[in-house]
Amino acid sequence: MEKNIASSPRPKTALLNIAALRRQLDAIERIEKKNINEVNRLNQIKKQCDFLQKESVISLSSISQKQRDAQKYKEHLVERTKEIHDIIKELNKAQSVDVCFLMDCTSSMQKYTDEVKDRISETIKLLRSRFSHLNIRLAFVGYRDVDLRPEKQFSILDFTDEETFHSFVSTVKCEKGGDACEDVLGGLEKLIGLSWKQPLRVLMHIADCPSHGRRYHNLAEVCDDYIQNDNDGLIGSHHIQKLIDLQIKYFFGRLTHYTDKMIEQFINYSQNRMNIEQIHLEKCENLLPFAVHIVSQSIAKATRTVLKKYSLNNDNTIHSNISLKINSQRNIIFDKKQPQWSNILTKKVKFLKYECNNELRCEQMIQTGNIKIARNPFAQGAMRLAYYGLVLYKDRWEKVVFKQYKFIGNSLNIKDKYLEILDCQTIADHLAQEFNKYSLLINTSVIVKKIKFVTTILVSDPPNEGQYHFFTMERFIFGSYKKFSNNVGYVNQDDPALTLQAFSHWTYERTNGNMMVVDLQGMDIGDDRTYLLTDPCIHSTDLMRFGRTNLGKPGIKRFFQTHVCNSICRALKLKKHKDQPDIKAIEFESISSNRSSKIMFNNIANRRYSID
Repeated sequence: MEKNIASSPRPKTALLNIAALRRQLDAIERIEKKNINEVNRLNQIKKQCDFLQKESVISLSSISQKQRDAQKYKEHLVERTKEIHDIIKELNKAQSVDVCFLMDCTSSMQKYTDEVKDRISETIKLLRSRFSHLNIRLAFVGYRDVDLRPEKQFSILDFTDEETFHSFVSTVKCEKGGDACEDVLGGLEKLIGLSWKQPLRVLMHIADCPSHGRRYHNLAEVCDDYIQNDNDGLIGSHHIQKLIDLQIKYFFGRLTHYTDKMIEQFINYSQNRMNIEQIHLEKCENLLPFAVHIVSQSIAKATRTVLKKYSLNNDNTIHSNISLKINSQRNIIFDKKQPQWSNILTKKVKFLKYECNNELRCEQMIQTGNIKIARNPFAQGAMRLAYYGLVLYKDRWEKVVFKQYKFIGNSLNIKDKYLEILDCQTIADHLAQEFNKYSLLINTSVIVKKIKFVTTILVSDPPNEGQYHFFTMERFIFGSYKKFSNNVGYVNQDDPALTLQAFSHWTYERTNGNMMVVDLQGMDIGDDRTYLLTDPCIHSTDLMRFGRTNLGKPGIKRFFQTHVCNSICRALKLKKHKDQPDIKAIEFESISSNRSSKIMFNNIANRRYSID
């Protein structure tokens, strides 16, 4: 019994084993606790990594977006630069012209050939002052009567330079004809055979007697030794068709009424495919102003065609032969009468107006108001339609004009296009106000007229289907609008508007060469002291502003290439630009001031409203 008790574990040993187990358990708990702390720490590190990664992604995304924006801006800038390069190239081509003088060289016409000889250099010089990229070739075809020897019947010089032309015309002699009629058809045949090649082709025909043949005059038979000439009209018709095929612009200097039937017959031959513009010369001194007029008119028309094509195309090129789709222009019914306003519904619309700060940046101001607008436009320009309208102002309806792009394709009729108009008009008016204040400070006897631009507001009119319609709104101004200049160097020589030319120059210096306000059109409001203008363009070094009429530095250069500083420029102490022509203002005013021929320079039609 005592042996069995002695062989069993002692309590002390058991306690030691329990203590050891507890120590092991504590160690395990410490390890687990440490592991938990490590896990928590790891979780914290992971969260921090996730946060940093997210921030990095956002930052990289922001950088990437900025890079994409920068790349997009760069691409747009390249596109705009190419656009401008293309249009300047086309505008330069529009100043490449062939001019042929077709002249009756019988005795009565000697003073007219002398006038060509004596003043052709002066004429070319004046044309170059107006068109800085003028590339002109001159030709001469003088005709007499059919009964002369071939070497006497015609005096012909194919297209050449000014000096050679002058030398040739100096040798041309006008000789007496046998009867009252001359070989006009023979002269037309000879000029058709010349080497026409320039894009712009002009025929200047000066004569005081008609062609042989009963169908070309109402003279007595004794006045025409070849009364049966071209009885069937086949010869004359053939020559006119050839002129049409060659795209020659026909201008006739009318000296007597005896040629009227001949020109009428030529027009009939053309079947409305060619217009012959007649100018009453009256005096030989008007001959060369006539030449200046028709060349200037032809180049101006070609320039307008290029600008219109450029404005309508939205494919970054003006060389495309693809015209606008027919359905890109809405069906338009015009109504020149003002509507019965009681029958027109009032619309609640949003008005957006720009205000310009001293940094020449515009801020938007938005209001709501009520308008009435005619259902149909009363007039149109190359780009926009004009509608009669009323706006409710201080409980009274006032007359306004609403203008809207008439094309619905090519991204023309969108809000951004209208905002470009507001931007131009607001900046131009801000600069005009500065100009008016500045001109009052100068000590000069020169009259400097004030300049005011019509306030333009964007109207947002939501129709029933929910898509906004946009219009610009201007106050209604009754009167004749005149085009004083455009945005590619043209100046209206009938009314050079010295204040406006100086204003464009001044805006360039005011903005440190960064902007220039051009394309000035409007009216003298009646006091002979203020110009009220609308729809200007602004050339800017920032090609992203002011729309496609902003031709940047090349546009500014074209202004200066035809700008001769006048008395107001000098009074304002404006600096001469390196691209200005080398011609003094006094000399320029002298060679361009033939007031006796003023009637012939009215190539810019007055308009009641300026729409584009």
